[in-house]
Amino acid sequence: MEVLQLGGLDAELYPLIGPLVMSPKVLKANNNYPFKTAEHYQWYIAINEHKEVMGFLPVEKKNSGLIINNYYIEEDSEELLTLLFSSIKTEKPITAIVLIRHLELFTKLGFKTEHQWTKYIRMIHNTK
Repeated sequence: MEVLQLGGLDAELYPLIGPLVMSPKVLKANNNYPFKTAEHYQWYIAINEHKEVMGFLPVEKKNSGLIINNYYIEEDSEELLTLLFSSIKTEKPITAIVLIRHLELFTKLGFKTEHQWTKYIRMIHNTK
C-alpha cells in the first residue's frame, strides 16, 4: 500500500478520487454528504498494488490547525486509517469530524471527543 499526497487542486487528484466520490456506495457511507476540496486542502490517498484507491483523508489547512472531514476508508479498515493518518506531518492540532461508527478507530489514534451530534463526533488530536 502506498500513500500519495496531492494538493486540493492538483490535476492528478480528480482522476484518482472522482470514481469514488461519485459512487453511490461511498456517498451513502458518507451520509450522502458531498466531498469538497480547494487550494488549501492536502489529500492523503492510499492506493494498493493495482493502483486502486482504497481510502483518502482530505485535510484542510487553517491557521489554527488542520481539519479532517469527509474522508473515506475502504471497509472501515483500522490499518488503512492508521497508514493514512501517519502520513500527516504537523505540529498543529488536528480536528476531525468523525462518523459515529469510526469513534473507536480515531480514539486509538489518540483523538479525544470534543462534541457529539447524532451522526458525527468532533474529535481533537493534539500533536505536541
